[in-house]
Amino acid sequence: MDVQPGDVAEIKQLQRCINDLVSLFALPAMWSGAEPSQIVHTLVDALLRMLQLDLVYVRLKGSGGQAPIEMVRFAASPERAGQQQTGQEQKTQPHQIGEVFQPWLGADPQKWPPLIRNRVGGRDISIMPLELGLQGEIGEIVAASERADFPRQTERLILSVAANQASIGLQGARLLSEQKHVANELDQRVAQRTAELAAANEELRQEIADRKRAEEALRHSQARLSQAIQNATVGEFAAAIAHEINQPLAAVVTNGQACLRWLAAEPPGTAKAQEAVERIVRDGKEAGEVVRRIRALFKQAVIEKIELDLNEVIGEVLHLLTGETARKRIAVETELGQDLAPVVGDRVQLQQLVFNLLVNAIEAMDPVVDRPKKLFICSKQPSPETVLVEVRDCGAGLKDPDRMFEAFFTTKENGMGMGLAICRSIINAHHGRLWAASGEGAGTTFSFTLPVRAAAS
Repeated sequence: MDVQPGDVAEIKQLQRCINDLVSLFALPAMWSGAEPSQIVHTLVDALLRMLQLDLVYVRLKGSGGQAPIEMVRFAASPERAGQQQTGQEQKTQPHQIGEVFQPWLGADPQKWPPLIRNRVGGRDISIMPLELGLQGEIGEIVAASERADFPRQTERLILSVAANQASIGLQGARLLSEQKHVANELDQRVAQRTAELAAANEELRQEIADRKRAEEALRHSQARLSQAIQNATVGEFAAAIAHEINQPLAAVVTNGQACLRWLAAEPPGTAKAQEAVERIVRDGKEAGEVVRRIRALFKQAVIEKIELDLNEVIGEVLHLLTGETARKRIAVETELGQDLAPVVGDRVQLQQLVFNLLVNAIEAMDPVVDRPKKLFICSKQPSPETVLVEVRDCGAGLKDPDRMFEAFFTTKENGMGMGLAICRSIINAHHGRLWAASGEGAGTTFSFTLPVRAAAS
């Protein structure tokens, strides 16, 4: 069978077409992870080399936060091999070529005429526009050649496959780009949220530290306030202390003189002298007990909470104020409940609490001249969980009971306004409650409750 020269050329052309198709099918592997611009450059170089085109124009639409891409590449045709691009080609911008091709870009491929003549770079060329993507959503590519027979059937096939492969590669690049864009946004949001949480945590730690400092300052203030009221009441306590100590000391002196007389008698009255000495010992112990109670009251000692009989605490304070109430002619009435449950507290602080309330009641009755002065103290257990103590006077009453417990608030000319504030502080430290109420007509009642031993524990 004789092979004609035309047949040989056609066979070579088919072999070259097959080789080009194999190369095109290998491109997606090269494009894995590449940017759209890299894919376009590779595609343009491959088409110029395979089809010996004079011009390839590509336009990609923007997507995923990326700007549109427009590219044009001129190459020498076989007839112009070795020639340089013309000055006009070198100066031609991609958008200028795009304006020339615009009438056919995005048009229905079925409506494209088989041959289109255009003036580009001073020469006539034939073009073949192709859409990238199903409906050109990715962009367009235009291949152009000066050959009048362009595009041949094999060239149409190669260009169609190239456009299809490029669409797949560009779609993958777009998806990857969008994924990176979403990942970057997510990383930024995570970083921003992490910074916000770190700032919130730091602010929370600062607030906790500030609160701890405030609580520590409050504890120190309460301790200083307690010591301040103890020192402030020294003057008020002086008369009661002098009276308490003077009584047993005067008895000691009297009994000592009697003992001397009985011993100087003829014969000596030893029995009577012994009785006087025993009274001296008794009065000396009583004076020592007064000193012990006063020192404990004013000593800045660590709070020691123990089980206490609240009636005993009230009795000890009343004993200290016996001279003051007698001097001011105040009748003291008590109604102390029997079988009160013990409370848990610091004896010295609770003595100070009762003492401040009683002194406040005594001083409230100083202006009273038209009626008897009476001081009433009662204790009872209104519930299994609490013990109640009431101190009532017959003074002028209170105009603003709610402000009586504020620090430095006082209705006395020479008062410091610290006594009742310290009372509230002591009550709070013992988990109790303190309040005041004016009676009908005259008088004020100060009341406080303390939890019993079981409730406190």
